[in-house]
Amino acid sequence: MLTALMSVRAIDPPQLRCLAVDATGAVTLTWLPSTNTAGFTRYEVYYSTDGNNFASVGQINNVATTTFVHTSADAVANARCFYYVTAVAGTETATSETLTTIEFYLTNGNGVAILNWDAPHAPALPTFSSDYDIVREYPANIWNIVGSAANQPYRDEIDVCEATIGYRVELADASGCRNVSRIQSDIFTDRTSPEIPQLDSVSVDFQTDRIRLGWERSGNEDVTAYIIYHLEDGLWVPIDTVYDIDNTSWTDTVNSADASQQYRIAALDSCLNSSPMSEPQHNFRATATYDLCRREAYISWDEYENLPPDIESYRIYFSENGSALQLAGEVPADVHNFTMQQLVPQSSYRVIVRALNLGGNITAASLKCSFTFNSADNNDFAYIRYVTVVDNAKIEIKVSTGTTVSFSQVHLYRSVGDDQHFVPFSSQYNNGTDTYVFEDENVQVDRTVYYYRATVENDCNVETYTSNVAHNILLTGESFRNSRDNNLQWSLYGDWAGGTDHYELYRKTEMRGAYVSVGGNMGATAYTDDVTELRREGEKFSYYVEAYESMDPYGFMETSRSNTVDLKQLPVTYIPNAFCPTRPTENNVFLPVNSFVTMENYHMYIYSREGNLLFHSNYPDMGWDGTYNGKILPMGCYVYKITYTYGSDGVYEAVGTVTLVR
Repeated sequence: MLTALMSVRAIDPPQLRCLAVDATGAVTLTWLPSTNTAGFTRYEVYYSTDGNNFASVGQINNVATTTFVHTSADAVANARCFYYVTAVAGTETATSETLTTIEFYLTNGNGVAILNWDAPHAPALPTFSSDYDIVREYPANIWNIVGSAANQPYRDEIDVCEATIGYRVELADASGCRNVSRIQSDIFTDRTSPEIPQLDSVSVDFQTDRIRLGWERSGNEDVTAYIIYHLEDGLWVPIDTVYDIDNTSWTDTVNSADASQQYRIAALDSCLNSSPMSEPQHNFRATATYDLCRREAYISWDEYENLPPDIESYRIYFSENGSALQLAGEVPADVHNFTMQQLVPQSSYRVIVRALNLGGNITAASLKCSFTFNSADNNDFAYIRYVTVVDNAKIEIKVSTGTTVSFSQVHLYRSVGDDQHFVPFSSQYNNGTDTYVFEDENVQVDRTVYYYRATVENDCNVETYTSNVAHNILLTGESFRNSRDNNLQWSLYGDWAGGTDHYELYRKTEMRGAYVSVGGNMGATAYTDDVTELRREGEKFSYYVEAYESMDPYGFMETSRSNTVDLKQLPVTYIPNAFCPTRPTENNVFLPVNSFVTMENYHMYIYSREGNLLFHSNYPDMGWDGTYNGKILPMGCYVYKITYTYGSDGVYEAVGTVTLVR
């Protein structure tokens, strides 16, 4: 016989997850049903106010029902209500965890609602959210979540002047239900002061000389006005109120900017709560003194304080004879003075200083200082009329002092290779004229560009005027044997007030001692000279360039000459082997065909076969006509010897015979 042993598993307990208190004090329980419902009879709900003495408050016979409303719980009055749910199957029971309603207390903290609560279960169920939601009722019957918190207490600042405000605390469960505390209400009043407004700047208007305050818009949206305070006899006195949160400036029409004026501001909200006063700020002033000799003004000012977040620098602006403001310069935050230079005689100046904050988005302007520079106009002037190379060995610089009335010296400065490193070069005392010529012999005119500028020194030993910067022309070149070209390049002349009208290139050959123009009226700075047709002019070609000035504003039209460049073409000599002196024209002279042969050390000798010298020439274009002492020599062979300098260091020599034919 087969015997089967059968075991019956006990019913599983339900999982109680949420207790929600409504406005009447009723509590709604929510649980997850038992997973094993074999033999299920009912759910029983138990309730206690102290967590010890539980009583059954209801039964549910449907295993699928997972909620129960305990209408008589009075959970508003009872801060804590304890519940558990039991599943019954015949004689078997299974009981859930015990939960309690969220114990919630509300404290009126003088403008702040302070919320405290206890958890529904300790420790928290794994399915509970980590944060509690704070739900507020305002206005009546309108509930909104105003925040979340994992810890307590929670502080909610009141932003209405006076109202009854209700609160409750909720805790979500992963199953979808929510634990809801009882509702607590009280009459709350906004007693929270707005944040202290930031007074950005205390500036003085350039046109009106009135003090103007500027500040940042308040971050508290219920601010309705700003209170202006002024320091009077050691007390901070409110002197005006500026309405509208977006109105962030104010002009003082009473207090003078000539004196130091201290200000603070406070924000006022719609419930008439005032913030503490901001940090004090004051206007600042600039003063000026000037030096007639140096033609300088010395500007100084007070330190500006409390410019947020800090001062980066001060910028100095000036207006000359009523013109628009223009920047004179900038100094670091720890410097409170500045020197204005090159003041114009008999001109009026108005100067202000602006404090600039870190970031550059806030500035504060000082009260302007005004003065007239009462100095006779000396018409100071210095102008370099030309810089030119002389004798390919030195540079001549001509300086004009124009209509300068009184001065002691003219100073010349030089910079080698660029216009950035000027050093004193030479000086000349006032000689009663308006023209001063300097010579610079310590130069390499074929390698370097030299820059010059001049100043005039007044009777106060101050250099008051600086001229234009001018420099020499540097000419370079290269010869090409195959093409018989000489390529020339030169730097632009600099710098004439009227500009350069044109350049002209000049050339000299060995055979012709004078320079002639080969490239006139040029705007370019390069030229290729084809010397093929000048093969009998010798090997060396010399060049220089001249720049011609356009008429400048002072009436000058000057020229500037470059260095000289010597270019050599390699010589070629072809020697005929016979000639006939008795012919009327062709081949009646023994003359080597010399191309680009130099006259330097040129010699052609004609000897008889016995070694007697019959003819000698030092010129490449001079040949032998076959005579000696005026008579044509007999037909025969004669010896020639030709020598001349070849290239830089070499010597050309040719020895041979030529036949005289008759």
